[in-house]
Amino acid sequence: MDGDVAGCWNVVLLGKTGAGKSLSGNTILGRDVFVSMKSCTTVTTDVAVEFSNVSGFPVTVYDTPGLFDIEMCEDVLQMINEKVLQKCASGLCVFLLVIKADRFTEEERKTVEKIEKILGQNRVDKTWILFTRGDELEEENMTIQEFINQSEELKTLVQKYEHRYHLFNNKKKMKKEEEGPSEQVKILFRKILKNYHDTMEMAATKQFRRIVLLGKSGVGKSAAGNTILGQKEFTSVMSMNSVTSECSAAQATVSGRSVSVVDTPGFFHTQMNPEELMIEISRSVYISSPGPHAFLIVFPVNLTFTEHEQQIPQMIELMFGEEVLKYAIILFTHGDLLDGESVEGVIEEREALRHLVDQCGGRYQLFNNRDVNNRQQVEDLLQKIDLMILQNGGEHYSNQMLKDAQRFRRVEEERRSREEVERQRLREQAEREEVERQRLREQAEREEVERLVEVLRRLMEALRRRVPEEERARETCVCS
Repeated sequence: MDGDVAGCWNVVLLGKTGAGKSLSGNTILGRDVFVSMKSCTTVTTDVAVEFSNVSGFPVTVYDTPGLFDIEMCEDVLQMINEKVLQKCASGLCVFLLVIKADRFTEEERKTVEKIEKILGQNRVDKTWILFTRGDELEEENMTIQEFINQSEELKTLVQKYEHRYHLFNNKKKMKKEEEGPSEQVKILFRKILKNYHDTMEMAATKQFRRIVLLGKSGVGKSAAGNTILGQKEFTSVMSMNSVTSECSAAQATVSGRSVSVVDTPGFFHTQMNPEELMIEISRSVYISSPGPHAFLIVFPVNLTFTEHEQQIPQMIELMFGEEVLKYAIILFTHGDLLDGESVEGVIEEREALRHLVDQCGGRYQLFNNRDVNNRQQVEDLLQKIDLMILQNGGEHYSNQMLKDAQRFRRVEEERRSREEVERQRLREQAEREEVERQRLREQAEREEVERLVEVLRRLMEALRRRVPEEERARETCVCS
């Protein structure tokens, strides 16, 4: 599968032959896509690429050939450079250095050195150690930290990577009723994202987050705003009629940073005409000046998609411009109604929902607004917003983008107005031409009737003249 997916998180698996790279890739993706078997020779001979959505993150996983085979080493290095490093140069990327939780041998050490040479110093901060064979440690009742402490070389290596490591048990199968990523994968992603938050790359943009809530009336926008802020700021009631009729903003400190949330009137507002509604919702960008980091498009996870719901992304693009969905995340509410079903399963079952999530780069988050003490769901959302900001080059949606969108909309409206005027002119011209054709047809019919009447009149006149002549002729004949 093509892994060149826009706005995607690239995960690159590197390591020695037999370290468990392919199995780890399968664990991350939650399905068996990479060929894996116990072998001392390389099973993966080319870079294999697979894309999936992992817990609301669009992820591309690169499985690379083992790096200790000296004969193919140079070819492998060139392949990895061309098929992986160059593609990942401009995107968000994490490199997983896969090592068995086993004796750290000279071969493993040399493999690590080769990988470090390939990646270079500038990618060290993006590299994590992924230990495999967690099942064996479990059998020995040993933690990964105890295993690392047994080897001075491993302790040094882990310290070099500033304790960025994680343990996988690739034999741990998910239960049949479970869908989506396993808990060990979710924990890995949380660790990686937390590390991103703590880097200098995030420091300049981490301090403040501006969020705008969008969606129909009654979907839980206001309740979601209260959940994010951890306090009741917006009026929220169970009603399909619009409660919010104008934009309102609130701010709080969430997970150590300042977060502002703007609540907006619902699409298809029951008491506002469409033009007023569009103007009021657009005002959310100015309230979030210099511009929101994220638009959260809110849908109940149990909603049946109607034509109205399918129009919402197009309405948002019309208001804010075609680029707006780069800054959007789907926020599913009513998570308490899933009744054990995973949100991934719901998305997979519904084509319209899948398309909606794809339009927003595969980004989504599930909220249970009734579980006000569940701050992990809020932290997960903020992490996804941070990741989206990185994917957008550290930028937020701006007032200028809105002005450009409004100018484009005005130009489009003027163009459509001109086209409508021209269509109306052509319709009127066609009507006039039809009226003229009808007049000419009626005139021709009248002239034809008049001609026929005149012919008939002449015939009658001729007959009247002929009768006396015949009578005179008969009289002359009798006299003779």
